[in-house]
Amino acid sequence: MRPSTLSRISAAFLFALLAFSAARAQHIVARVPVGNEPRGVAVNFNTGNIYVANVIDGTVSVLHKNTAVATIPVDTLPFEVAVNSNTNRIYATGCNFQTGAGSMVVVIDGSTNKVITNITVNLSCGLGTQGIAVNPRTNRIYVSDYDDAQEIVIDGATNQILTSIDLSGRQPIGLAVNPRNNQIWIALDGPDGKIDLIDGLTNTVLDTVTIASVFLYDVAIDPVTERVFVSSYSSPSGVYVLDAVARQVITQIPFGEFATSIDADPFTNRVFVVDGHLNEVGVIDGGTNSLIATVPLHGSSPSGIAANFANKIVYVTEFDSAQVELMTEE
Repeated sequence: MRPSTLSRISAAFLFALLAFSAARAQHIVARVPVGNEPRGVAVNFNTGNIYVANVIDGTVSVLHKNTAVATIPVDTLPFEVAVNSNTNRIYATGCNFQTGAGSMVVVIDGSTNKVITNITVNLSCGLGTQGIAVNPRTNRIYVSDYDDAQEIVIDGATNQILTSIDLSGRQPIGLAVNPRNNQIWIALDGPDGKIDLIDGLTNTVLDTVTIASVFLYDVAIDPVTERVFVSSYSSPSGVYVLDAVARQVITQIPFGEFATSIDADPFTNRVFVVDGHLNEVGVIDGGTNSLIATVPLHGSSPSGIAANFANKIVYVTEFDSAQVELMTEE
């Protein structure tokens, strides 16, 4: 075989290899219109349904695959949403700036898409409830009551508030639950970058960990690796990685200009974080604690993100574009 022929074959093989790699890279596969100002998003891993909190519309959109299949009116302007896949219950939380009503949690039956009840959190609305998470093993729901500087604990069986955890004057925002050890990590607002660790058995603060002198936003947990990922939107923007056992910061991963919502897939050991200014999603390898991809979005002001390990699709809400973008994990 002549050298020129060999070179052409080698070049063709390299091109095919690069094309295959590019085809497997994270990319947007669909864009689904939802309500006005979508923010929070959550996945029911058993049914495959996706739930989106539409702030201005006062609704929750229900998506299946890449189609909106229902719209549920709720008695609040919902900021965040969470799902218990074991019970098929959906929890939307927020407050109503238009009427002055207080903060509440709306409980929705996932089999009928009907509201079961409203749980009152407080009677006045400042910034409202800024985070919500579910422990499916204990059927407990945790709600960040920003206005009253406390974490609300709800019994999913009775839809009653079990207790409120005083956070010593610090306002809670994003949070995540580790169902393996029944611990809850809650980001606190403020420039000193603190995060509270809650014991789900005793409903007490186990520890307060200082991340750095930054403003934190959201939390994700990989219960398999015992890693906690905390997004920071102030300089330096990015993600802090914590060892959940040692309760110490391992490293900081720079990303974008305004890193906000974050989620993790423990099956792929991937972490996904949005940048609200640059309109992109960062993909982090949890094994190497490195940013391995940056995926540009078509819309603007991404605000919420949820990874579905069942179909390896990531759902990103876009506040200003009234849509959800669907991105492959790999």
